[in-house]
Amino acid sequence: MRWTIALAALLAATPLHAQQVAIDSAVYHESVDASGMRVEPVSRLVRGDRVVTILTWAAPPAGRYTVVSAIPAGLALHSASHPGLEVSTDGGRTWHRLADPDNAPRDATHLRWQVGGDGRLSYRAVVR
Repeated sequence: MRWTIALAALLAATPLHAQQVAIDSAVYHESVDASGMRVEPVSRLVRGDRVVTILTWAAPPAGRYTVVSAIPAGLALHSASHPGLEVSTDGGRTWHRLADPDNAPRDATHLRWQVGGDGRLSYRAVVR
């Protein structure tokens, strides 16, 4: 099952003719069994489930854009995969660079990063 996460693509510098940035998301359930780690599309989530969210985007390569993504209220962030990622723990009012991508603040409310061209970001979280 695919979730659509509300994302806002904001122009860092407004060109004379703004071009569209397309963003898509997919959420997967992460589990470990005897054969190792498995990641499969989400069909149902319960408290304590580990999820992986993958955000992909297509943006004009000549532009620089700032993308802001709200982390769903029911998720506690654990790690993220994008260099230069910034996090907010106060609803997007203040930002700080994620120093250790493997140890993200559990109370993060938003993610922010720069894009230009196509790319992908993933983050792991636990359902609260």
